[in-house]
Amino acid sequence: SPRSLPLPLRLTWLLVLGQIRAKKKPFSAVKANSSTAKKPPSKLRQRDEKLDLIRGISALMVLMAHVRAIVFVDFGETESTGLLARGFYCITGIHHQAVMVFFVLSGYFVGGAVLHTFQDNSFTWQKYAAARLTRLWMVLIPALFLTLGADTIGQKFHPTNYTGALHSIWSSGPAPASPADHSLSAFLGNCFFLQTIKLPVYGSNGPLWSLANEFWYYMLFPLFAGGLFFVMRRGQKRVIAIIPLLLGIGMLLWLPQGIVDDGLIWLLGVAVWFTARFIAQLQPILRSSWFVVGLLCFLISLFFSKTSSPFGSDLAVGLAFALWMPMLLGTWGKSNWARGVGKFLSEISYTLYVIHFPIVILLGSIWVGAHQHHFGATGILIFVAICLVCLICASMMWWLFERRTNDLRLQISSRLGIK
Repeated sequence: SPRSLPLPLRLTWLLVLGQIRAKKKPFSAVKANSSTAKKPPSKLRQRDEKLDLIRGISALMVLMAHVRAIVFVDFGETESTGLLARGFYCITGIHHQAVMVFFVLSGYFVGGAVLHTFQDNSFTWQKYAAARLTRLWMVLIPALFLTLGADTIGQKFHPTNYTGALHSIWSSGPAPASPADHSLSAFLGNCFFLQTIKLPVYGSNGPLWSLANEFWYYMLFPLFAGGLFFVMRRGQKRVIAIIPLLLGIGMLLWLPQGIVDDGLIWLLGVAVWFTARFIAQLQPILRSSWFVVGLLCFLISLFFSKTSSPFGSDLAVGLAFALWMPMLLGTWGKSNWARGVGKFLSEISYTLYVIHFPIVILLGSIWVGAHQHHFGATGILIFVAICLVCLICASMMWWLFERRTNDLRLQISSRLGIK
């Protein structure tokens, strides 16, 4: 019986069952009861439209960087060194920095929501696990199957590309030391976010490394925050508060040092959540000055990130963005193109991030192979075509899966008796 399974496996079973039933009827029962569900506080309901645009642009930059690495030769080898080529290589060369921006944004939204629920005593692990796992799995599991399909097709035409034959040319994708792994253990390990910890990323989908980081930050933060809140608000039961703290410390000791170090960047987003209410009360002239200074610091960190300077480290990039981020909260002053573009890119950003790379590898193997292009019309045409295919696929996958996340979460919560 599914009720006898552990919570993660029960959620997996309901995820698949809910998606199958979604094809038969549009969650009518859930929608009928959605008006009676507890609504989040108005503070958390407001959409940060400027952050939508930042998140969407970050996902787009990750895509563009991966496509450029496969389609074009490195900048030092290109025959075109004009201003347009320099700008193109610059913009498509900061994808790892964009992931650091994702970490800060995640800390702000997820960490801030956790603290808010602790403050009003509404946090429960059941509700939190259902929300986080449905959010992650609703996109990740279909993405893993898409990876298997894309890699299977690619291996039929260019099998050596998936064992690292072109890694030295592309500087990306499967490498000789880490070929694409399509084993069942790798699939399940990625489902439970053990990639880069105990198992490799699944298939050619290298960007899945960051999802392991995200999941374990989701686990760690409530343990430490909950333990501290328990100590502060229920001092007579401090012994109980030690339990989540010890669990958190145990996880920190078990996780690779790289994941732990990047957790500091995630916590910067939590710090932004803490300070946002105070910064919002500043005078307009101070806010304008802060915006300019924060933007300059962020741009400078991006510049130094292409060097070996500590001012361009991952932590420095995250810190600079966190400094600028309080000035990006809230909505646009009036309706403009940025609102629509930001909403679209933000909504598909997670899906785009987790599905694009196998598609890029597949199309790169067919259209480019070892014959990379110098910056010019032919290469640009292939670059744009691959990007468009990825965006179209992401939009379709979002429509099929990610947009149903909230309805599925409500259905799973109802079935598991989570209130």
